[in-house]
Amino acid sequence: MAKDFTYMVTAAPGLEDIVVSEILNKLPQAWIQAQVRGRIMFVTNHPWEELLKLRSIDNLYLHIAWLKIGQYKADLPHLASKIANLNFPEFPLITRAKSNPRVIVNASRSGHHTFSRFDAAAAALEGLADGHGYAPGTKDDHDLHFRLDIMGQDGLFSLKLTSAEFRFRGYRQFSQAALRPPVAHALVWLSEPKDDDIFLDPFCGSGTIPIERAAYPAASITGGDISPEAVETARQNAPEEVEIRLLDACNLEDIQSSSVTSIVSNLPWGKQIGNDEDIEALYRKFLAETNRVLAPSGRAILLTDRHEELTKACRMAQMQCRALYTISLHGMLPTIFSVTHGS
Repeated sequence: MAKDFTYMVTAAPGLEDIVVSEILNKLPQAWIQAQVRGRIMFVTNHPWEELLKLRSIDNLYLHIAWLKIGQYKADLPHLASKIANLNFPEFPLITRAKSNPRVIVNASRSGHHTFSRFDAAAAALEGLADGHGYAPGTKDDHDLHFRLDIMGQDGLFSLKLTSAEFRFRGYRQFSQAALRPPVAHALVWLSEPKDDDIFLDPFCGSGTIPIERAAYPAASITGGDISPEAVETARQNAPEEVEIRLLDACNLEDIQSSSVTSIVSNLPWGKQIGNDEDIEALYRKFLAETNRVLAPSGRAILLTDRHEELTKACRMAQMQCRALYTISLHGMLPTIFSVTHGS
């Protein structure tokens, strides 16, 4: 019988419920152990390689231990001792590691402490060397990568299972203000992908959202942008099943009325547009076109921090607008909205 292990995944803060939904859908019998800001812990007996099909996550970790950590620098030798005395799980990456593997430790810290996260990482590395025979590595040359998250007097010690490239999914190029693929995928997951979807992203930029939609079957997947440069970038990134077109989101004249079942888009917001009058006019025209092309039972999942402008544009287009999740991105707090036809 396959053995249960506890894992931790990280995600953009605010997306935790979406990630939990994806875990429970894609990993039958998995159960959620804990959920804190930007982190979800769960237990499963699925081979860890299968967990890489979770696409709304930034990274995947094997949970090793919870540790009690003092708040003073003088407590760090105790931290090193605790890590030195840990019994590591019999996990493939650990048991197959070569003799004296080279390791690195990254640490984060929140709360009141008289030591830095770098001090904590150094203490953890000392414990790994003293108790487990591990040798210090470098960022570019290591065999195992550990993580220590300190929250007050609690420490979460984990082994990183994904590479630095994992959350970027091998994309060739990103346009300015592009979403990271995991965030784009969370929007796609919220749209509840169906095999017969006619899918559209009319502000596709470098194509991240329609490319993430291509992880699931659809009748058609289209991304469009008014910028020829963005369209060219998206075409370089996109697989053949994704059609990338030069489109004006405010004038979708080539798209038949009531034909699109699902719209998912990262609207222009934040510093991407000049002033409130510009964005209000843009949203008003876009929502009028959304009302026309969206099928009666269709839905749009839209990301923006311009709540008032979007809500007003929806009212003018006689569409219903509901805020779902506010997330943290690059120090800003955009919200994911669900937009449907009015009743």
